Amino acid sequence: MVELVHANAVIEIRRILETAGYDTEEETGAFNLSAVRGRECLIVLCSDDLNLLQRFDMTPYTIMLSETKVRCDKLIFTGNAYFRPKEAEMWSRDQLEQYIARSAMARIYSEHFDLDEVAAAPAASAFSRSPVGSIPGASGDQLLPIRITDRDAVRIAHQEGPTVLRMIPYWYYQYVSSGEASYKGKMVSFDAEGSGWVNAINGLEADFGDVVPMAGTVPADADVMNPVNSKADTEEKVRSDLMQKLTKRVRIKTTAGDAIFAEEKEFKPAPEDIEVTVEKVYVPVWQVRGKKDIIEVNAYTGEELSVPSDEGCEVF
Repeated sequence: MVELVHANAVIEIRRILETAGYDTEEETGAFNLSAVRGRECLIVLCSDDLNLLQRFDMTPYTIMLSETKVRCDKLIFTGNAYFRPKEAEMWSRDQLEQYIARSAMARIYSEHFDLDEVAAAPAASAFSRSPVGSIPGASGDQLLPIRITDRDAVRIAHQEGPTVLRMIPYWYYQYVSSGEASYKGKMVSFDAEGSGWVNAINGLEADFGDVVPMAGTVPADADVMNPVNSKADTEEKVRSDLMQKLTKRVRIKTTAGDAIFAEEKEFKPAPEDIEVTVEKVYVPVWQVRGKKDIIEVNAYTGEELSVPSDEGCEVF
């Protein structure tokens, strides 16, 4: 399905660029489409592959136009929530919809169409609905994006039935540890930093990789689960666990004459050495209610859950 989305996106972006006066060609390799207008060059990549996106974003591309080397601008369309371009322009689904609509109207009425004018114009209300792959609303709650549709969830669950979107609360924590200890000339550092996830209902740890929560608004039709474990209790437990994790045992050897003595010493950071910040993040889960079973599918990863997300298990 993702490949089909990208193929369709290439087709629509090509129409948009041609309406804006570009000569376009489909490409194979590092990008999908090239477009030239006068002394301007634009290349396009539609992909969710993080490695491809990063390589495309950081690689300079040039073309010879009228015996002059011209550096190409870059455009990306992706549903990858992790990716943030450094050089290329990136269109969201809402932006692509806006360009499609404006370019179509320009073709129908034989009007002038310019990409920069569309980018500068405010989006109409027709583009305000919440798409899969993005987070609805402007700000409010912290969420992981909904990347799997309800129909995809039914297919993954291998059963037909009504679907319910559930928002499972997690405590997302980040920590920074600093400080050191010394004993008989031996120095031990407690410098460390990292992040993690704790299910706010059952208290179990989870791993979502390098994903960063995004601000948004919980969908109005979602079944929102309330935390069982408090933020304060979670912060206290995380700090306690980190103190144990960062505890170091050091073997120190000393000599007295011909005798060698070995001593083991345990070094543990103090609570004030570890700074922990905790925020609530909702993880979306589709619940597919069949005739016999209720199956849950993570709406971010697309994985089927073996047990209910709010009963003694973490959402993978």
